[in-house]
Amino acid sequence: MEKSATVSPILTGSSVIAVKYSDGILMCTDTLASYGSMAMFKEIPRMAAIGKSTLIGASGEYSDFQEIIRILRQKDTDDFIEHDGITLNAGHFASYISSVMYGKRNKGNPLYNSLLMGGFVNSQPYLAYIDLYGTHILGDYHVTGFAHYISKPIIAAEWRPDLTEEEAKILIEKGMKVLWYRDARASDRIQFAKITRNGVEFDDPYKFNSDWDQESFKNYSLNPLYPYN
Repeated sequence: MEKSATVSPILTGSSVIAVKYSDGILMCTDTLASYGSMAMFKEIPRMAAIGKSTLIGASGEYSDFQEIIRILRQKDTDDFIEHDGITLNAGHFASYISSVMYGKRNKGNPLYNSLLMGGFVNSQPYLAYIDLYGTHILGDYHVTGFAHYISKPIIAAEWRPDLTEEEAKILIEKGMKVLWYRDARASDRIQFAKITRNGVEFDDPYKFNSDWDQESFKNYSLNPLYPYN
């Protein structure tokens, strides 16, 4: 009998941002897991490698993300055991987990996550967005969570296919800073990971510099949207 794991999210992570750049895919999350509105765990990794070919990041219920990692790594192990000369890539994993999430949602036992998956397919960078309904969308840049509203417009305006790794980091950090200012479930402690033709690499988490000295932060009545002006 299938176990019912999550009926409503309990411990959740916020947005993920990923872009294609000149050498592959660059992805970023913060390291916060929130228990309701409480910033409970501040050093939680929200990205993982699946074999040598795929990078995955998730927002939403953290235990469901752990289950997704288990499912995909088991699939990778099963493929290795087959020893048939065929190696699963990011496209295979994305299609597979999309079907899994669609099936679980139809049974009323969804995995409460939005995923970004990056890798290479036919030697070309591959980046997919997958939600809890099994929706599977490819693109040059993707975000999850609240970043859809306030970070994606920034990414869309400044992204270009020939971004260097450093330029991609600057662009993504700009999106993460906006989330830190405007999303109550975001953190200023972030982590980058990339996947290139050499495999997956994770950077150490760090805190970016933020500026709370703007007058509209210190005196909210200066904000033109303030209802009592």
